[in-house]
Amino acid sequence: MNKLLETFGKLKNKWLDLSRTKQIVIGVLIVGLIAAITIFGITSSKTKYGVLFSNMDANDSAAIITKLKSDKVEYKVDSSTNTIYVPENKVDDLRLQYATSVKGGSVGFELFDNSSQLGMTDQQFNVQYQRALEGEMERTIKGFPQIDNARVQIVMPDNSVFVRDGSPAKASVFLKMKPGQTLTKNQVKAIVSLVAGGVKNLSPNDVQVVDDNMTLLSSDLNNSSNQDVSATTAARSNTEAKEEQLLQEKVLNQLVPIYGKDNVKVQVNADMNFDSTEQSSTAISNPTVISEHNTNDVTPGGTSAAAGASPTNNNVNSNQIVNNNNNNNGNATHNETIRNYDTNRVETKTEVAPGNINRLTVSVVVNEANISANEQASIKNIVNQAVGFNQQRGDSVSIEGMRFDTTLQNNARNAMNQMNQQAQQQQRIRLYTAIGIGAAAVIAAIAAGIVVLVRRRKKAAEEQYEDETTSLDAVIDDTIVPKEQVKYDPIDFEQEDEKAHVENEVKKYASTKPDQVADVIKAWLAENER
Repeated sequence: MNKLLETFGKLKNKWLDLSRTKQIVIGVLIVGLIAAITIFGITSSKTKYGVLFSNMDANDSAAIITKLKSDKVEYKVDSSTNTIYVPENKVDDLRLQYATSVKGGSVGFELFDNSSQLGMTDQQFNVQYQRALEGEMERTIKGFPQIDNARVQIVMPDNSVFVRDGSPAKASVFLKMKPGQTLTKNQVKAIVSLVAGGVKNLSPNDVQVVDDNMTLLSSDLNNSSNQDVSATTAARSNTEAKEEQLLQEKVLNQLVPIYGKDNVKVQVNADMNFDSTEQSSTAISNPTVISEHNTNDVTPGGTSAAAGASPTNNNVNSNQIVNNNNNNNGNATHNETIRNYDTNRVETKTEVAPGNINRLTVSVVVNEANISANEQASIKNIVNQAVGFNQQRGDSVSIEGMRFDTTLQNNARNAMNQMNQQAQQQQRIRLYTAIGIGAAAVIAAIAAGIVVLVRRRKKAAEEQYEDETTSLDAVIDDTIVPKEQVKYDPIDFEQEDEKAHVENEVKKYASTKPDQVADVIKAWLAENER
């Protein structure tokens, strides 16, 4: 017990020996350590919760909470975000266990798993089937990353054996988008195709899609003809604009080096033909004899035989000449000549690609009041060569000389120059200000350094003077004052004897020449040490 008290006493003494600052620092460290240990103990003993499911439908939340209660699992519910929290170490297992219970607010074909079809009428079956089909569609659409929630309503037609042409099916889709998300036309068309493909006798034209901003996303979605016409018109206009710009740049590249950049204005209008045509032509050359067959028959005392069928191919043109003669001696002569002809046939097909220029009109204005006819002719010749002038298609080029109104350009140029001057002036002011601040800072730093240096030297000189004076006094005391205590006579300040005079002179000499006095003292000390 005594040792313990002694130990506490030593600690108390050490604590009291510490400065006030050290005591405060040690106290803060001890309090912080105790607080950290306390917080760690509280947090380690507290149950940590993790997100099991979030943004759930009310029906799904009720089903999950019922299962958690039956399984006696601790949970927390955030009603603002429909989020369920469970202990963090059980999140993965419970999520896999309850995954089948989350329907996303939609009920699919599992409706038929929990109900018996015995005793169910056709009307009830159709209603159940429609609900299941709508739920499956909703689940599929909710799987898209841009969509937060979806509702699908399908109107099924009434099928009857007594009706030949029934009414088609129809569907409506409501989409609740996630914050900041939108759908493109192609994405909306994909959703429409998805719904139309999953319902019998449902045309994409009968599917309407609406978002949470009450915007009809499926308007004019399936009007492909209008879209194609619009796209084609835009493409043709773009092609014409590019062609006109290309020709305009060609003309400017020729005239700008002559008259200057702002002294020539060129406008080109191109009328283009975007029709695709195909031309076919067939050329037949003169017929050529490819074979010839001659037959001469003499029949005594008889008549000539009729010419038989030609042995040649019917696909080959032939010419048959028959000559029958009966002479006086009763003999009959038969002469037959067969010639086969062939012709050269050349077929040519020409396809004309769209984008040909039907007509060009070019207008050139030069910044000159009076332009001569020769100069106009020269400019026109340059323009004709640059744009590929074709008189047969009706191209026209107009050259005019006029003075340009440069008031606006001059005002803009003056304003720009003024802005540049102001910017340069502000830049110079900032530069001079920075230089002044830098110079002032340098001067202040130099002055501060000089002051500090002077103070240090002054302090060092004072300390050295004090040390030398102290040493001198000690030496004088050692030299003059004897070891034995001597009784001195009272000092008469008015009377100056020889001893006082010597002492005053030594002090005066030490104050005026401290270095020499220090050397003398050092010499005395060295002699005493010997």
